[in-house]
Amino acid sequence: MIFYAATALFLANFALGVVVQLGVVDTKPFRWLHHALFFAVFASAALAVGVGFLQGAPYRWALLPVLALYLVLPRVRAGTAGHAVLASLAMIFYATGLVSLL
Repeated sequence: MIFYAATALFLANFALGVVVQLGVVDTKPFRWLHHALFFAVFASAALAVGVGFLQGAPYRWALLPVLALYLVLPRVRAGTAGHAVLASLAMIFYATGLVSLL
């Protein structure tokens, strides 16, 4: 269950980043929202990895590299190709985790 919650939080944050980059939404008045959501994404991923290892869940190895990406992501300027690549790599790992549950 925690893996699904972590995935949903990630997808919400990813979607927010995409619509901001496309200019559909302007988050400048409430820029903190993306940062707060990112903290929730990081915390939920860390919790999911921990629970995954305790329970021997198949997604644990797929989600583990996401934590490393999340440590690097804030150091890469938002709106750049590098930021988009790191976020997209995280999505691939989440998708791999979902497939491992099938």
